[in-house]
Amino acid sequence: MTAPRPLPYWTSTVSRLIDEQVEDAVAAAGLTRPQWRVLDRLASGSVQVDDAPELLSPYAGGQAPAEVLDSLVADGLAEELSQEYRLTPAGHERVDELRAGPVQAVADRATADLSPEEHDALLDTLERIARSLGWLGD
Repeated sequence: MTAPRPLPYWTSTVSRLIDEQVEDAVAAAGLTRPQWRVLDRLASGSVQVDDAPELLSPYAGGQAPAEVLDSLVADGLAEELSQEYRLTPAGHERVDELRAGPVQAVADRATADLSPEEHDALLDTLERIARSLGWLGD
């Protein structure tokens, strides 16, 4: 085992590694990381067209949200309807496939060496840390 390192080191290292592996997984499925992140966000609900730049910029990976949305609309995965961006049925299907397949595979690899009890304890600990730092939940 390596020398002890502080919590910020491990949280940023794990986050970076997960991000890199998810990016590779969704790229193999034909999406960019920003496309995946915006699709995943839209799966939780539509976004008003006027609010899209502000709400989706954290998910767009430095790209203009409009560019990411335009590519998703062109691919038939999202649509603009009644001044809202939302997933199409094909978009919902794609999100479900990726979540259940390659994205879940990354999570499974990340926790493969943990017992079910350790896995549950890890998630509980991370949630408590997030709440201690001001996270209010979804």
